Amino acid sequence: MSQPPPPPGNPPQFGGSGGAVPPPPSQPDNPYASPPPPGQNPYAAPTQPAFPQQQAPQPPQPQAPPPPPPASAPAPGYGYPGPQPPQPAQGYGQPGYGQPGYGQPGYGQPPAAGPYGYPQQAPPPQYGQPPYGGQPPYGNAGAPGGGGSKNKLVVIVAAVVAAVLVIGGGVYFATKGGGGDDPKPQASSGGTSGAPTTPAHKSELDFKWDKDADTVAEKDNLKDALGVWFTDKYVVKNQIDKVVGYDLATGAQAWSIPAPGGSECTAARDSYQDMTALQYGAKCDKVMAVNLATGKTLWTADLPGGDVSPDFDYSEMAVSGDAVGVTWGEGSVGYKLSDHTKLWQAGDGDSGDNCRDSGYAGGAQFVAVLDCDYDAAYKVQLVDPAKSGAPKWTWNAPDGLRVSAVVSTDPVVVLLGTQDTIYTDVASIVDGRLQSRVSLGTKKYDIDEDGIEVQSVHNVLVDKDTVYLTLAGDTAGSGNVLSGIAAFNLSDGKQKWVAKPTGNYDITGIGFQDGKVVGYEEPEYDKAGKLVTLDPASGAISTYATLGSDAYKRLDAFGDARYMVWHDGVLYLASKTVYAGESGQKYLVVYG
Repeated sequence: MSQPPPPPGNPPQFGGSGGAVPPPPSQPDNPYASPPPPGQNPYAAPTQPAFPQQQAPQPPQPQAPPPPPPASAPAPGYGYPGPQPPQPAQGYGQPGYGQPGYGQPGYGQPPAAGPYGYPQQAPPPQYGQPPYGGQPPYGNAGAPGGGGSKNKLVVIVAAVVAAVLVIGGGVYFATKGGGGDDPKPQASSGGTSGAPTTPAHKSELDFKWDKDADTVAEKDNLKDALGVWFTDKYVVKNQIDKVVGYDLATGAQAWSIPAPGGSECTAARDSYQDMTALQYGAKCDKVMAVNLATGKTLWTADLPGGDVSPDFDYSEMAVSGDAVGVTWGEGSVGYKLSDHTKLWQAGDGDSGDNCRDSGYAGGAQFVAVLDCDYDAAYKVQLVDPAKSGAPKWTWNAPDGLRVSAVVSTDPVVVLLGTQDTIYTDVASIVDGRLQSRVSLGTKKYDIDEDGIEVQSVHNVLVDKDTVYLTLAGDTAGSGNVLSGIAAFNLSDGKQKWVAKPTGNYDITGIGFQDGKVVGYEEPEYDKAGKLVTLDPASGAISTYATLGSDAYKRLDAFGDARYMVWHDGVLYLASKTVYAGESGQKYLVVYG
């Protein structure tokens, strides 16, 4: 397939060690200081877009103010005033760097399991790091997986979904057709770029209910249970060998679907019109589509190439609109979610440029990450499933940089990294050209993920024009937590503001509520945790709700193999992996 012409001008330098968080005027030596302008420091965030784009004019907004409320109208709550633009969504996936045959020798090969079932040898450090156990080796302070504290949490926030599916650039398809009409954006189960709004909320979120995790046999070491989705009645959790729907209010089980599988089967992170899909089977060699509202199986399929590939453990799966795609290194396939129509199929060696799909991200749009020529030549594509996965545009990452994560699919925002450092830059891509980038520096930001696939990062939040980064907590020997949240314009990479929590709280961004950023201030043994909102224009912090007095005990006991889901004013902690020999593990813990 033809590729777009290279962008004009010189691209900015990537992978710089300097951060982009200037200190207050009175603290010129603040470790989060902004780098000097371009020309003085090649790693400084650009003051203008790297590739200036012609932005579409915005429609005029009505100027007439709304009529005043009656005298008896209630005072405004914590909601963001005025109409709210729809927020794009993100969801789940499966390891993007564990796929065999990429990069350096041994890169992506599944190594022998360590103490908690995660790889302990061979792959390059940034792609083989355990997501939960041990100290992260890349300068992300604090907890495993880059967290800034022991139990750093992440989010998948309910939002809008849309529609397109994906295939690798320059890859010819073994099967074409079956595209049908373009799938239309509907509703999503989760993401980091939007959330449902609620007219009112509780000032204290109390424990509602939880669900114990099943026991994992010692011989299995661990079982992945990735996936949590929502309908208007149920929260649905992928579990060990089954998918279960629970009543939102009471936690009563509503339905269950058997889905026996291997140890590391993946699932789509998003849903479309109450439908989603997941892997199952002894070798994760099957796909199942599920109606989340009825608890019925829509269809099942065997992944192609099962006789060639021994298993599909290192797969990625994504849903966008009425389409689901699966890639497993040796090939990829896409189906229409509603009726199993095949949208595309591709395998290794189909094209002359040695590109293969190494990761998928869904939600508002479908984005593919391609690994080419086995030499860290990476591409990002926005594709159209209705045209057999043909790319709408292709962006080539700078030489020597990997596409480490996709944190938003609309707008398209990715994290870049190197062979030695998994996350070095945030890059915003518009129409196949780099719009802006922000250097992540060294030990400045907490990038919180639940795995090593491209859609595993949760706390890098994106709305239509801003990216929000969580500063890494640092006690600095004084007991004072120095974490915070920093906002940057997507248009030019310039910093808008830095927000610091009150007191010694550690904070992380978890999603959006009523147009504002939601931050989670983690409970400690001597203080209650709470949720706060941050004004997107100024960064002003307001308390949204406190957590019940038992939150520290309950959440600390949950362990590290979890992620946070903020949905419709309710906080869900969901398991990603269940380990053998661990007591007290939960599938879900719910506060509302």
